[in-house]
Amino acid sequence: MKIILMHNNTPSQMMGIIIVTKGGKVIAVDGGTRGDATEFKRLVTENGGSIELWLLTHPHHDHHDTLIELSQNKDASIKVGKVCYSPTPENFVTTDDVSTLEEIKQINAVMANPFYNTIVVNKGDIFQVDNVTVEVLRAVNPNMIPATINDLSVVYRITEKKDDGTEFSLIILGDLYVYGGRELLELYKDNPEKLKADAVQMAHHGQSGVELSVYEAIGAKYTFWPTPDWLWTNTPGGWEPGTGPWQTPVVRKWIENMNAEFITVMEENAVFDTDSIDTFG
Repeated sequence: MKIILMHNNTPSQMMGIIIVTKGGKVIAVDGGTRGDATEFKRLVTENGGSIELWLLTHPHHDHHDTLIELSQNKDASIKVGKVCYSPTPENFVTTDDVSTLEEIKQINAVMANPFYNTIVVNKGDIFQVDNVTVEVLRAVNPNMIPATINDLSVVYRITEKKDDGTEFSLIILGDLYVYGGRELLELYKDNPEKLKADAVQMAHHGQSGVELSVYEAIGAKYTFWPTPDWLWTNTPGGWEPGTGPWQTPVVRKWIENMNAEFITVMEENAVFDTDSIDTFG
């Protein structure tokens, strides 16, 4: 299985992941901003031109706008089997500002008249693509108060069954925040092995996402950082390095202390081949 973590093609933070199975089929996760759509399409086209499953995590422009761009333009240059998402009610009570609620309306409008085949996912749903299993570990909980839109991120477990009987697993956290992370741990307190994985996508671009306890529960050897250079170094435009308000340096220290490896995209896309590494077995 090949995992491609996208580099941001605009100054904005973003997240887009292309997973290519051993059989050559594509699973996509989010996709980034409208400015990332061209690169997203290029990666899909280079890997066969079709997406079996397109997994959405939550309604923020830096995650879902590539899908909105392609849908609104009725772009049929790539084929899509299923778009998987968990809808957020437009009356959701949130600590975010009003502009964030507008993003919910945007994605809900697209999903109401979808250009691509769309399905609503629930906790426990399982999808099979070749030798790769996708399980929904957590879907939207609209009753979570207090919460942000990030707290509603869908959590996916992606597991590859290898020819030698071993497995490689990746947990997708989206932009999961503190309350969502606590709910995730509570959901699996009686089955903690469900959260164990070889790899994890760092929540909220590796800053101010879930608490350390979530990463400890996952125990990943490999960490995927959808993090632009300015966020990685905590450096706002025109400021001195390391003087920004973001918590990336703190989270980086957590991962260093866990002796996990960093997969980063500050300069270019990262390509990770699961056939080249050790896995849980």
